[in-house]
Formats: sequence, structure tokens, C-alpha cells
Amino acid sequence: MAQAALQIVQSAAGGLQYCTSAMEQYALGLGHAYTDHAGAWDWLQDALASQTEQGNIPNMHHPQASTPPFHSILAWYWWKKNPEAARIEACYETLLKTHAYWYEQRDPRELGLPCIHFAEESLWPECLQAIYGAGGFQVQDPGFLALLCRANECLADLGEALGKDLSTLLQWQELTVFGLNEDLWDDRTNTYRPYDVVQAKRLPGLYLSNYLPMWAGVPDQEQAERLGSSLVKSFFREEYWALPTQILEEKTAETETKLQVSPLLNRLMYAGLIRYGFVENARYLLKKTAQMVGSYGFYPAYQALMHPYDNIGIGSGNDAGTAAVVLDLSNGLLEKRSFEQHW
Repeated sequence: MAQAALQIVQSAAGGLQYCTSAMEQYALGLGHAYTDHAGAWDWLQDALASQTEQGNIPNMHHPQASTPPFHSILAWYWWKKNPEAARIEACYETLLKTHAYWYEQRDPRELGLPCIHFAEESLWPECLQAIYGAGGFQVQDPGFLALLCRANECLADLGEALGKDLSTLLQWQELTVFGLNEDLWDDRTNTYRPYDVVQAKRLPGLYLSNYLPMWAGVPDQEQAERLGSSLVKSFFREEYWALPTQILEEKTAETETKLQVSPLLNRLMYAGLIRYGFVENARYLLKKTAQMVGSYGFYPAYQALMHPYDNIGIGSGNDAGTAAVVLDLSNGLLEKRSFEQHW
């Protein structure tokens, strides 16, 4: 399966600019660490060239929305794979400006918890679209904030290698970690919960993205134990391919068929489990993801319910983003070595 994934990612060389979503770009970028390395850096340079005066990078298909700051994570990933100071030197200040945008323009309460205003700014837009529709809201979303924290970590590593002043970046990171643990942590459910700033209330529902702060090292070990137990209890179920992007509070035969699995979110959650030492759960997740893709092929998403009929793939086959995720997982995570240095 890894060889098939490699061939699909290789055939998508230069395809980052043609991706249909920011998360597809992120997923494919992980794969290009092993294939189109030089082309990926060229794409990043072009993507950063679209930065506005405020500092944001508009979403390619929804220009009213801003692209999540995954560019710093990809730059770190490619740099770890092939350390070149000139590459990161050329993009560091622009990347830092994208982070500044979120803290200076999207954090009205100055709590270190920037808000997303459009579903396209989240890691799994379908979930927020179902609640809010087109956009115009202000939500402190744990999944987005986990990505921001991980991006801060990556940019700090790049800045340290370049001898940059990291004081502002580290202050942002400290604020976001504190805000997530102080304001978005829910003792009742042992999860992080999204918060609607306009309506001043926590949002209902159980979403996989609520657990992604583990990937960014946000919870302390005691919180992580509670968060991991909540994840296993709610999402690791025999009737589902691991892991559904959400768990329904009221299940019916019709609604359960709408549950989906995202290979990219599985990969991020796998990294989070590894980071906190939940090795057996991580292995189970890796095994189930590999079985799912191996059985049905490379699709952008899959039906979560383990049906007896043939194909549970959603969208078009030979999806380069999912192939990139599989290629990344089969080669071992670069984060793993980074995380282990901090254990």
C-alpha cells in the first residue's frame, strides 16, 4: 500500500496549487516531503506571496476566509526532512506575520484564543457548516487552536535555528495553551469544547477535533489521561472505522450513515496519542486506518460505519491527500522524534 501511495503522490507533483481545500493542501504537503521537495518549497513561496497587508493568506476558493497557519508546520516538516537554512530564512518573517494576524486581528478578547469566522478555517469544515452555515460567526475552536499551537511550536523551532528573537511568538503560545486549558477545557466531558463568542456559550456535540490539542502538547499529563480515556470511550468502537469525525448524541440508522472518517484527522490524532505515550491506542488507530484504506482505496473521506457492502469511500478515488497521509504514516512521523525529545 505504501508503494501505491508513493506513486499517487508522485503523480500529483506540482498539484498543491490545484487542491480544493486548505486541508487537502496540508495533507498533500506532508507527502511531498518524500517526493516533490523542491516543488513544495516553490509552492510555499507562491502561497505566501498572496499574503495581505494585514498578514492573512486568503483561502484559495473562499477568499473571504483565511487559510489556517499550516504553512509553518509544512515548512518545519520539509526542513526536518532536508535542513536548508536558506529556505527557512526566506520565508520566516512572512510566516511570523501570518501568526501575528490571528493574534492581532482575530482575538478580540486578547485571551490568546483567536476565533474562526468561517467553516473553511476549521480542520473539518463540514461540522461547523452543519451548525452555522456559510459563516460570519466567531468561534474559539479547539481543532483550529491545536493547529495554531503546533504551528507556533514549529515556527519557534525554525526561529531558534535562525537565531531569531522568539519572545513574542512564545508569549502567544503560552497564552493559547493557558486559554485552552482555562477557558475551553470542560471537566464534565473531559474534553476541550468550542466556544461561541457572540452567543457567549459552549457549543454542543462531540467532535474529534476537540481532542486535537493533544497533538500540540496543550494538556498536562493528568489532563491528557482524562482526554485519552474520553477519546477511547467515545470514539474507539467496534462498529466504526477509527475514528469518526464526530459522535452523534442521538443515533438513528439514517444519521449514522452520514458519519465520516478523515484520514488527515486520524493522522493528527495518531501523533497526539504518540506524544503522550498512548502507544497501544496509537497502534490500534494506525492499524484500523491502514485496513480501511487498504480495503477500499484512497478516498478523501470514508463512511465511518463498518457496512457489509463493498465501497465506503466518499468522493473520487486515488486521492492524493489521503495517499500522502498514508505515505507519511508508513515512513514514521517526524513529529515522533521531536516529541520524544521532550518526554
